[in-house]
Formats: sequence, structure tokens, C-alpha cells
Amino acid sequence: MKLFFDLLLILFAGFWLFMAARGVRDDLKRDGRLKWLLAISGLVGLLGFGGFFAQAFSAEGIIKLPKSYEWPAGYASNVITTADGKHLVPVVPAGRVQLYNSDWHFVRGWNVNALGGDFKVAANSSGTIEVFTARGEHHYTFNENGDLISSTQLSGSYNSLTDTGQSVVVHTPLLLWPFSNPFISVGVGTFGLLGLAQVKKLKSKAPSPN
Repeated sequence: MKLFFDLLLILFAGFWLFMAARGVRDDLKRDGRLKWLLAISGLVGLLGFGGFFAQAFSAEGIIKLPKSYEWPAGYASNVITTADGKHLVPVVPAGRVQLYNSDWHFVRGWNVNALGGDFKVAANSSGTIEVFTARGEHHYTFNENGDLISSTQLSGSYNSLTDTGQSVVVHTPLLLWPFSNPFISVGVGTFGLLGLAQVKKLKSKAPSPN
């Protein structure tokens, strides 16, 4: 069932992004003083909705970046600081845990099987990293290299877990923020669509050349 859902998501996203990109290409080929505004609005829409689909693909495990690649984290909550000053960032929209050193330089990151849902992280005195998922209520244990050590069921309810971390804005380039949060990506994508609609409206009202 999950494989069918993943294939359906890939086909839908691929078709939508292809049609949108073709529309932007056609706008660039047209004459007229508004063509660049149309193209920019289209690219903003692609950036936003592309970020949305990318997060969904990563959370579902369709996209699995190497551990050496940093996913744009943006604003993250429940961030844990270990005893030796490292920072554990749960990038929930992308289904990843990312490790940073004490100076917030990226060390490594890895996907967790959270089934596209919420999860929390914790660090214990032995140096291992605990991940607790809302969907399926799993308890995963990783080492700092991102290798899975164990996988068990939660001994209690996920809702009974307390928030012990802090909220942090992780340095993220401006253009990559749509990849950090689905609300931001949908907002950026919608802004692009509204821009397309408005520019096309202005174009239709413009006097035609003699």
C-alpha cells in the first residue's frame, strides 16, 4: 500500500511540476513587456511547490540524501543540546535528524522512519541518540554516525513525552526556506500562482499593439 502511495505521489508531483515548468518556458518565449514578470512568478511557484513535494518525498523515505548533505532546517523546535555541546535538530517535515557541532556547523544528517509524522529526539549519557515517533510509536536508537542500533516499540504513549528541547532558527539560505517547512512552501507557491494570475490579468487589459 505504501509503495502504491509513493508511486502515486511521484507521478502526481512529476506531472504537475513538468506542466508548470513548461508553462514558464512558454512565457519566456512570448513577446511582451510582462513576460519576465510572468516567468518570475512561475519560478516562485515552482520553488514553493517543489519544496513542498521534496519534503514529502524525504519524509516518506523516497528521497534519502547522503549523511554528508544538509537539509534546509529553517525554524526547528525541540532541538536538543548534548552534554558535549553538540546540537540535535529534528527536521520533522523532511523526516531527518541533523547533528551540528557546538558552533552550529553541520556534521551529518540521516532519515528516520517516522512514516511522515511527528517525532522527537533525545540524547543520553552513553552518547547515543534516541528518536521517538508519533506514527507507529517507535523508539529508535542511533549512534552519532547515524547508524541504527535498535528499534523497539515505545513503552508508553507518544503524547506523554514532554518537550525538553528549545526552538532555534538554523542558518538557512533565503531561497531554501521553502524546503524547510510545508507552510512556507505552500505560501511561497501560492504567492507565485497569485502573481501569475495578476500579471496575466494586467496583460489582458493592456492595449494591443497597432
